[in-house]
Amino acid sequence: MYQVLARKYRPRNFNELVGQNHVSRALTSALERGRLHHAYLFTGTRGVGKTTIARILAKCLNCETGVTSTPCEVCPTCKAVNEGRFIDLIEIDAASRTKVEDTRELLDNVPYAPTQGRFKVYLIDEVHMLSTHSFNALLKTLEEPPEHVKFLFATTDPQKLPITVISRCLQFTLRPLAVDEITEHLTHILNQEHIQAEQDAIWQIAESAQGSVRDALSLTDQAIAYGQGEIQHQDVKEMLGLIDRTIIYDLVLAIHQNQKQRVSELLMQFRQQALDVSLVLDQLISTLHELALLQYLPDLSLKYSAEINKKIMQLSQLISAQDLQLYYQVACKGRADLQLAVTQEQGFEMCVLRLLAFRPLQPNEVLVSAPQSVQQQAPQVVVQAAVQNAQPQVEEYQAPVAEIQSVVSMQIQEPSSDDFLDEPMLEVTELNSTVSSDQIVFDPASEDALFDLDESNDDINAVTNSADQEEASSDDFLFDEIAPLNDGLEAETVKPQDDLAIAAQEDDLFLSQEQMPIESVSEVATVKVVDEPILELEQPSFEEKRVAVETVSAQNSGLMPQDILRLTPQQLEGDWTVEKWEYWFRNSTLTPAVQELAQQGVMTGQIDGESLFHIPPQYEQLLNQLQHALEQALKNEWPNTHFQVKYAEVETTTPYSMQNQRKEKAYTRASELLHAEAAVKDLLQNFDAEIQNIQLK
Repeated sequence: MYQVLARKYRPRNFNELVGQNHVSRALTSALERGRLHHAYLFTGTRGVGKTTIARILAKCLNCETGVTSTPCEVCPTCKAVNEGRFIDLIEIDAASRTKVEDTRELLDNVPYAPTQGRFKVYLIDEVHMLSTHSFNALLKTLEEPPEHVKFLFATTDPQKLPITVISRCLQFTLRPLAVDEITEHLTHILNQEHIQAEQDAIWQIAESAQGSVRDALSLTDQAIAYGQGEIQHQDVKEMLGLIDRTIIYDLVLAIHQNQKQRVSELLMQFRQQALDVSLVLDQLISTLHELALLQYLPDLSLKYSAEINKKIMQLSQLISAQDLQLYYQVACKGRADLQLAVTQEQGFEMCVLRLLAFRPLQPNEVLVSAPQSVQQQAPQVVVQAAVQNAQPQVEEYQAPVAEIQSVVSMQIQEPSSDDFLDEPMLEVTELNSTVSSDQIVFDPASEDALFDLDESNDDINAVTNSADQEEASSDDFLFDEIAPLNDGLEAETVKPQDDLAIAAQEDDLFLSQEQMPIESVSEVATVKVVDEPILELEQPSFEEKRVAVETVSAQNSGLMPQDILRLTPQQLEGDWTVEKWEYWFRNSTLTPAVQELAQQGVMTGQIDGESLFHIPPQYEQLLNQLQHALEQALKNEWPNTHFQVKYAEVETTTPYSMQNQRKEKAYTRASELLHAEAAVKDLLQNFDAEIQNIQLK
């Protein structure tokens, strides 16, 4: 009579046990040294060897050669255990005997000596199914059983066991087996059975078993029957309802390359095959995870065919890390939303369309909202700024601009399924980063970037300059924060033009009415560069602005704003100074709240000695809450520090005021550099515009 593989190849000793080396090592050592416990608890998922290990342990305890970790397998006791007829091995299914009466009946036989073996072994499977009263009845006997009794418990849900039971047992947690271990075990068994099998098919069965050896052997039996004595990869995929992995790779590639037609063909193919879309989405998520891992672990061994391995490696090199992270996040969210959709097919297809619609912002791109007046007329405006050494060409009209190094081209695009924008947006793309040494490169990915561009804010807006705004005289200047004025720089009158065609004609840039349906240049007259400021500076008077600009221009003529903002390194020894104090706490591991408080005061005294912190009285309540963190950080750095606080008005310069001065100088320098930029000059000249509200982050 045929015996299923799961029973035929059940391990009969610790040497045949697959995986679970941590359990077999502990039990083997205990058996060899005679340090046997009276109760063992084996936990783990289905099919990982809980009952098998319990039977092997019972055989080791009762082998006629003595208590050993290597039973003889030939004595009557070993044969009886293997055949399931050993009278002193009492196997109990707790799921069918949950009542307290059944437990009491079991415990009544505990005092009697074993009939045939050395120990009477009680093997209770799925022990978590016992009732509360049954556990209570078992506690006393479980804690102090007779010497000839051993209790072996097995469960898949140890959380349901009372802690009083767990504390009386030695607990062993069996882990799910790795795919490699199951694959090797299946290969060995199929060789013993003389069954032809493809390696990809074996690997697919091992992966589908999800760590369970019994599930893997059951699927192997099913695959042998399905393939008429052989195991083929295609048969296994059809049997398990899986899809070809190459289709998933094609889908990921089509999404990444924005091939809408190819994506629609694959979606139609999924519909025609009536596949389980939840499994398809699971396979997609697993593929994205695998691709992301390969980017950081290129030596990761793949268990597929050479053709599939090659395609995986190509995909991992083609798709960027940020794209994979976005795809994975969208796919996981779509997996969670499947149950919320009208049908699972609908939820899956919308998830794929969402993957196609969204992409991460590139390092040289920034999305910002268009002004209200432009939003009402233009669905979407794309501004492309090119900083090139050679003479550029503008798409569609290709008008040469010989006098400038930057070209601004504007074209209207109809919203499509690719946009997924809640409102019209401006996309600024840096086309060429080859610039001269005196030009500013606005690259948010660079560590030396002047401005931290954030797509969540209106970073670069085309600000409306109203048509009925009064014309400014030659003596008028517009300052939103601090307007930079260089020595010898003459102010020009800012006057909005009434007709866009006039400005376009002056620059030899001709736009058709369909390309630029903006009637007046007043709608794009002013370019506004903004960002979320860390600190809003007070509006100084005109004379103060002029003096500040002249002073900073003379002192910081060769510095970049980030250099002005950078703190000067200090030698932290000797007496405290305001410079040393600021340099220490801004480079420490203090929380932002403590640092904000520290910049309102000054430290005096000796470093690594008597230190007195001066701070205004209005911060007393806040400092009482955060003083311990500040004092502890000082003592961690200098153990001999004696920290004290004095609440009084600080008459000297504080780090807060020093930071404001640095920001003001950096702001002025940034404005100066921005006005000196060739592209900005051309924008200001050609569109009769001005720069407002420059803010540093």
